[in-house]
Amino acid sequence: MKISNYLNSKLTRSLATACLLAVSLSACQKVSVPRVSSTVGNVNEVSSDFVAHYLDTDAKSYASSQSILKQVASPGCVQSMLKGGVLAKNPKELKAKTAQLAKKRYADVVDVQKVEPGDVTANGLIPVVVRGELLKSVGKPIPFAYKLLLGVRKDNGKLAVVTITKL
Repeated sequence: MKISNYLNSKLTRSLATACLLAVSLSACQKVSVPRVSSTVGNVNEVSSDFVAHYLDTDAKSYASSQSILKQVASPGCVQSMLKGGVLAKNPKELKAKTAQLAKKRYADVVDVQKVEPGDVTANGLIPVVVRGELLKSVGKPIPFAYKLLLGVRKDNGKLAVVTITKL
């Protein structure tokens, strides 16, 4: 009788320890990036496309890329890109930049190699790191890495880039 009590108490302690460990591990799990429905947008696609348009130097697609950046970025991000010279301030500046790019014989090619979404922040934003290479017509490829913060726009419910930072 004593042996069965001993085994039962040892078994009970082992089960209690296993349960405690399982609860502890599940509590320490990282919050994963939510699966975003197709009506909102795909985090990986939005991020890689945004960076490709951000780095676009092809005269044929430059104006289109500028327009897409303005649509996908939040108003604050648009203002930052305007101040930083990434976005043309007016049609005259856009035309001048397009003409300047047309003089280059070859456009740079953006090769996005890795998109790494992070855990959702306390503000509900999704950090994403986009890495790749900028392939120039001459010379070695230039590696790049950008950190984006994505959020959902209130006006249309689509993903928007809130900030972009070069790493």
